[in-house]
Amino acid sequence: MGNNQSISNTPMILGIIGGVLGIPGAVCAGACAAGLSALADSTTEEASSTGELFMWMGLLGAVLAILCSFLYKKNPKLWGGLMLVAAFMTGITLVTFNFLSLIVFILLLIAGILAMMCKKPEPRI
Repeated sequence: MGNNQSISNTPMILGIIGGVLGIPGAVCAGACAAGLSALADSTTEEASSTGELFMWMGLLGAVLAILCSFLYKKNPKLWGGLMLVAAFMTGITLVTFNFLSLIVFILLLIAGILAMMCKKPEPRI
């Protein structure tokens, strides 16, 4: 009898959804960070640079998540680990109290853990 194991598509789907949702989440996190910095009596330049930092952190995490989603079947451990890195990059933006970033963080965390636990099927002889 043959072994019909294959790699699950679940991490890929969760990663793509998380990455796509992460793009507007990053923009929102940047705006929220700039607004919170402005409320904390920061200068306009400091508030702007804080907003840009959070926005770029979230955008890089979202793009990394999408990339990892498409490549994870080639090496599930490597790309799953990088998906966890993407999850923590978007997780840093949670200090802005952005609900969309929370959803993205949870999706990418689950996808990364599932990808890390995935075993490559043994080749058929």
